[in-house]
Amino acid sequence: MAGDVPLRRVGVALFEGFTVLDVYGPVQAFAACRTTRPDGTLERHFQIVTLAQRPGLVRAGEGPGTQADVALGEAPPLDVLLIPGGFGTRTAVDDAGLIAGLRGLAQRVPVTATVCTGAALLARTGLLDDRPATSNKIAWDWVVRQGPHVRWQRRARWVDDDDILTSSGVSAGIDMALALIARLNGRDRALDAARAMEYVWRDDAADDPFA
Repeated sequence: MAGDVPLRRVGVALFEGFTVLDVYGPVQAFAACRTTRPDGTLERHFQIVTLAQRPGLVRAGEGPGTQADVALGEAPPLDVLLIPGGFGTRTAVDDAGLIAGLRGLAQRVPVTATVCTGAALLARTGLLDDRPATSNKIAWDWVVRQGPHVRWQRRARWVDDDDILTSSGVSAGIDMALALIARLNGRDRALDAARAMEYVWRDDAADDPFA
């Protein structure tokens, strides 16, 4: 029934050069998780807030800009922190302020999820040390160097390690987001979200054709 599902807040961390689909693929999945009320209006079960080191326009590697709502250090209470990847991670891993901000926020959030080379940013925080994780296979060698103490799993569409989820390259973030929706809201809602997107959900985390 509508009204009995909690509204959860997803914070999306942005940085210059993030990949568009790393952000908006999962965002669309979370947005598609909704219930139609008897009056025909939609009740969404996830709210999205965008974060960056400072509020304002942040450019994706593909060109479009996305408005960051609030600074990382001023983020409202979150249920999920989403960290995308992109070519911008190559410089972002050396941004001490960004890494510190991500670390502080991830330590306060129940679930942190990364897409693609976003795992490199989380690895730099130290929070992935001695934990299983995966990332983009094309950028694999570079990513694993960012976290030498991480238990990297090359063959994985995504890795679910309770409060931390990491996904493989780009579109894998959608599969991971749907898996997280299934965990939080039930498999039926995840399937409904995939159907609303006309998306074929790869729901087996071990099914990784790009490994």
